[in-house]
Amino acid sequence: MGVLQFQPELLDQVAHRLTLREPNRKAIESVLLRTSDHYDVQEKTEPYECIVDSATGVGKTYVMAGLMEYLAGAETPARNFLLLAPGRTIRDKSVLNFSAGNPKSLRRMLRSAPYVITADNFNTPATRTAIDDPTVTKLYIFTVQALTSATGEGRATHVPLENLGSSFYDYLAQLDDLVIMADEHHCYRGPAFSRTIRDLNPQLVVGMTATPVRADESLVAFRYPLAAAIADRLVKTPVMVARRDDRSDIETKLLDGVNLLRYKGQAADAHCDENDLPRVNPVMLVIAQSIDEAEEFQNVLDTASFDGGSWIGKTLLIHSKLAGDAKEKALADLQAVEDPDSPIRIIISVGMLKEGWDVKNVYVIASMRASVSEVMTEQTLGRGMRLPFGEYTNIEILDTLEILAHEKYGELLAKRKVLNEAFIDYGTYAEVRRLADGSSVVRQKTVESDADVIGLPGAGAPAGTGGANVSHGSNPAGAGSGDSQGIEEASPSGAIAVNSSPTAFSPPGVVDVETRTRQAAEAASSTSEAIQYDPLPDRDPILIPRLISVAQFVAVSLNDITDYGPFERLGRALTADYSDELKRTKIVASHDGRTVIVGTETAADTVVSALPLNIPLSVTQNSLVQRVMSVKGVPNRQLEVGAAERIVDRLIKAMGEKATEHLSAFVDRCGQRLATEVSRTLRATTQAQVSYADDVEILALSKTRVARKRQVAGHADGAFSKTIAFNGWTKNLYSHAWFDTEPEFKAANAIDSGKNVTVWARLHINDVPITWTSEGRNYNPDFVVIEEVDGQRIGWLVETKADKDMTSEEVVGKRRAARRWANTANSSPDVDITWQYLLVGERDVEDAQSSWELLKGFGQ
Repeated sequence: MGVLQFQPELLDQVAHRLTLREPNRKAIESVLLRTSDHYDVQEKTEPYECIVDSATGVGKTYVMAGLMEYLAGAETPARNFLLLAPGRTIRDKSVLNFSAGNPKSLRRMLRSAPYVITADNFNTPATRTAIDDPTVTKLYIFTVQALTSATGEGRATHVPLENLGSSFYDYLAQLDDLVIMADEHHCYRGPAFSRTIRDLNPQLVVGMTATPVRADESLVAFRYPLAAAIADRLVKTPVMVARRDDRSDIETKLLDGVNLLRYKGQAADAHCDENDLPRVNPVMLVIAQSIDEAEEFQNVLDTASFDGGSWIGKTLLIHSKLAGDAKEKALADLQAVEDPDSPIRIIISVGMLKEGWDVKNVYVIASMRASVSEVMTEQTLGRGMRLPFGEYTNIEILDTLEILAHEKYGELLAKRKVLNEAFIDYGTYAEVRRLADGSSVVRQKTVESDADVIGLPGAGAPAGTGGANVSHGSNPAGAGSGDSQGIEEASPSGAIAVNSSPTAFSPPGVVDVETRTRQAAEAASSTSEAIQYDPLPDRDPILIPRLISVAQFVAVSLNDITDYGPFERLGRALTADYSDELKRTKIVASHDGRTVIVGTETAADTVVSALPLNIPLSVTQNSLVQRVMSVKGVPNRQLEVGAAERIVDRLIKAMGEKATEHLSAFVDRCGQRLATEVSRTLRATTQAQVSYADDVEILALSKTRVARKRQVAGHADGAFSKTIAFNGWTKNLYSHAWFDTEPEFKAANAIDSGKNVTVWARLHINDVPITWTSEGRNYNPDFVVIEEVDGQRIGWLVETKADKDMTSEEVVGKRRAARRWANTANSSPDVDITWQYLLVGERDVEDAQSSWELLKGFGQ
């Protein structure tokens, strides 16, 4: 039995770069542990195949990206990844997910920088160059039909190609590090897929799905059920809405849906405006059972007699019979439905929007004539479960998905238990256990969920609160950023429903349409009570430097490189790739009695290539050193030359006794690959660095604050509530301030009492955005404080954090970036305030006892 191989530090780095939600990190870890157990511990040789069963909307694309990042960055890296899709829709979406220039692309987060290969470019010279380079990570994205069949869509991948010397399919089968990620695995499992897996002989096959078939249950390495995702607030909470009366005509049902949609739209507009966010336009998905029925629904919605003509020109009809320009326009409109400028508010679908359509602004699903049991499936629900704001807003009407049922309210109540039983209610993951003899083993752990997909009827906020449940607790791991301002909703009467923890958020699982519409209307109407706060005219202005981060290479040092493993692996790969034997490919033919079959094979005999005269190793070595020194950003200094020589020495040593001969023939190619590897390694060592433009703009903090919070006079200790806007500050730029946590509130009290403080403000999103990663992620501190000491003005950016997070990689990275921001601002001749950064924990705030001077001393 071998030893388990797993690098938790590497997975931590990947999780940090991709901002992985905890379930997605656990999914990757489970796959890695099970794979190592298969090969390293049990020493099996056949390909390892497993399934990740994760609820729709949690982020399976991130799991695939994270898995690729880990394996491409491992000590023995994998360079070939095949992403299989069940059809062209998901294939095209996957290409966009990993290509530069797409707003939803993950590419800027990927250190592996995969070269994407598709049916459109697999036979091009550029792709051949990437294929031949062992340092380049390749991501092949194809439909399953393109590989499982040698005819039709798969013909092109099965015919011999001159530049490969084989078919593309056969080329994949020859790879010894192929990893297959099968998206929506449940759609195409079967004999053809199994045969393809046997032919390709990959190292690893990971099926991604939210609904695995029962026959594949033994393959499930990780499971995260929908009920758990709802309880963890990673997806919307579904609410089933039905009528109590007998009215079932089309106009009534559609009117019920658009009324909820309208109120959700008003609440969303207010939330976006208050938080300076791009508009999110709620959309209703209407499910029709036939094209005729879909056209009937559209005809009703598109008339002036329906709801005063409010929805004319705002509907989109999607079905499989669309063709030509009509189809292209419909697909383009569908793709752009999340765009704030999109006019579409209602999508009418005839069984076409299943896997592959992953928008976040579906807020109402109307089943019309379909039974709720047909709609309450994970694939259909998945079209509306994603969170448009990335996390719960704590505005109940914006955190729920309304399911308009065909059945009456009483029938839904009777079906609730049966419907819940149709959903899997337990999770599973792999964990490492250490045995008494010191060895480690992988075991599968099962965790039951006590949450339901469909909550209890009548749960949630009373009608008078507008459905505005509010959480005091922090978001669960990975649920969203902790840097954003919390938003609360008040009812017209001023009453607030406050929950003590995230799990207390419990909208009604089943509710009648009259009650739900009233709750939505009250939530929307409360937006009209928003109060605006402008900077106080008698307070000193707060002038903050606006630093512009720019995409430019930061000067680095080769001496930052301490791990020479990548260069040693490159040396071994170069000698393996560039043999002095020329491979000869023969075109062969055979006859099966009916047809002639043409193919290719490598000739058994070999021809030794004519290599140039031996060039002294010292000459090629010097050439490689110069190539390393020419890498963009490397300073031309003697200390850097010495570091370059060390790198080249490791490369040559790894090449072995044939180094002189191989470098004589291929020094230019070796130099190019070495430079590529050096660039990649330097990026890895400096990934958190940010460069700023020389121009610094001084801006006054003058934004108007907007909030719908209950106002109170004063801000005494012990009075904290997220629902309150506190007054009575003597040095705050604004008359009122509100806070996410009690430590923030207490820190504000300490700041306001500072004897040298002249003015301060609670910062909101984008007031002082600090770029803290090279991928462009921004961080927003909690406070800005201006004080004057002995005639010198000092500016402080202050951040409060939970004690448990003070040493986390993210907090340390943000502190480093904030200090770099301060150093850059202080270097500008246009800035006359000395800027500093202060990080304080919960205990620091408590120990300061409302003293700003003590708080500065305790902080970091």
